[in-house]
Amino acid sequence: MDNNEELEIVHTPVMLKEVLSFIPENSKIAVDATLGEGGHTKAMLDLNLEVHSFERDSNILEIAKKRLSGYEKFHYYNNTYDKMLEELDENIIGNVDFMLYDLGVSLFHFKKAERGFSFKENVMLDMRLGINDKSAYDVINGYSEEELERIFREYGEINNARKIAKIIIKERNKRKIETSKDLENIIFHNTDKSQRYGKIHPATLVFQAIRIEVNDELNILEKSILNIPKILNDNGVVAVMSYHSLEDRIVKKFFKENEKTKNKDGIFKLLNNKVITPTNEEINSNPASRSAKMRVAQFIKNGNDGE
Repeated sequence: MDNNEELEIVHTPVMLKEVLSFIPENSKIAVDATLGEGGHTKAMLDLNLEVHSFERDSNILEIAKKRLSGYEKFHYYNNTYDKMLEELDENIIGNVDFMLYDLGVSLFHFKKAERGFSFKENVMLDMRLGINDKSAYDVINGYSEEELERIFREYGEINNARKIAKIIIKERNKRKIETSKDLENIIFHNTDKSQRYGKIHPATLVFQAIRIEVNDELNILEKSILNIPKILNDNGVVAVMSYHSLEDRIVKKFFKENEKTKNKDGIFKLLNNKVITPTNEEINSNPASRSAKMRVAQFIKNGNDGE
């Protein structure tokens, strides 16, 4: 794959106009927790912000680095976003004006990474977003029935989680489940005919659950948001875009718990009364944005009555 091909399929940044509208006036420093192909980071750099961006996948990081090579204020870290306190310089921590979390999986992973994120292509089961040892192959062929049921129920919110776990164990005892199509076919042909052709393919939530497990996505999110009060400055703003209910629940709960009762660092004041979603125009032009929900809050340090 040459560089031009890589840059032709750049992921369209979701709710870009809305994101930029929440950046406080006179901001100088921003953190992009999820760099991806660099769409949101580029827009913030174009506002002359110093941007510190995190990306766990070294392959997609290379795409962003090429795209943003002309920006002197672009700083990147090949790590998961729960490692911000370890990676950022001391003079940055506590002085960040704006933070963005776009928790969606980049189009690159579905179309170019060839790691089995999608069952539309027949590739080896992998689903790793970057820095981790465990793959989807390891989960599907190594987890116990109880462990598979747990991740399908917790991370896929699948009603028949036990049935699917049993089927996978049965099939892998015949032969290893190696590719995305192998897994998709097993799920599809063991789903009731009445549910095979609905709006959501019967394998979609199973693939979501496995991806979350492989990449420890929810635990990393929970760890990272606890660090936000240490990273933002007084009156700094954080925006979080989630794409399924599990992520959104974690974010909503965190802001709610820190909205009124002051912790040792300060409180979060919600800047949007209702969750922000893409416009119909954006959904039509970028269907990948359709499930996005954004919550935005301002951090007010203790001792500041600027509510």
